[in-house]
Amino acid sequence: MSRTKAINEKCRDCIYDPAVKGSWRAQVESCTSEKSCSLWPYRPVTVSTTSLQRAGRDTDETDIDALVAGLEDEEDDVPVMVAA
Repeated sequence: MSRTKAINEKCRDCIYDPAVKGSWRAQVESCTSEKSCSLWPYRPVTVSTTSLQRAGRDTDETDIDALVAGLEDEEDDVPVMVAA
């Protein structure tokens, strides 16, 4: 399972309520758990919301794309244990 799919499934499991108006993506996008959820910055959002967030981003804010790229690099740096 990809990282994106795992995050999408976790967010959907956490917040989606079929009795509430809106799709699971709309409900996840309106999630207000920014301070209590470590996945909040990575939750699935629409392209228009992402564009608005990037356009209004201050230079002091964390670059999510750089963080994700860093995580991908870390996966390559995992030491391999070899039996002697």
